Amino acid sequence: MKLEKNMREKLDRRVVAIGEKLNELGFELEEDMKELVEMREDIAELILTTKLKKIEYFVEKEGNGVGFYLGDFQITFFLEYGEDEEGPYYEATAEILKG
Repeated sequence: MKLEKNMREKLDRRVVAIGEKLNELGFELEEDMKELVEMREDIAELILTTKLKKIEYFVEKEGNGVGFYLGDFQITFFLEYGEDEEGPYYEATAEILKG
């Protein structure tokens, strides 16, 4: 997605802020958020135009997902847990529902 420098910086700051909120819920997903806005221009645009305090965050009841509501979208990162020689890890897969 091609943005003017100041808009790119604003988007980056907002993605970091959303990542920090998700981190407060116990999930480090800033890199996944960056990938999401690179792949989905509509989501990036909503992040730029929505006031951060209007974004509602949630954790899935089973604890295998975390997400937020953004405009008409529900964005959920489902987490798959594993362990390797470096220790425990999780991989996130984003699901985007419009409604």
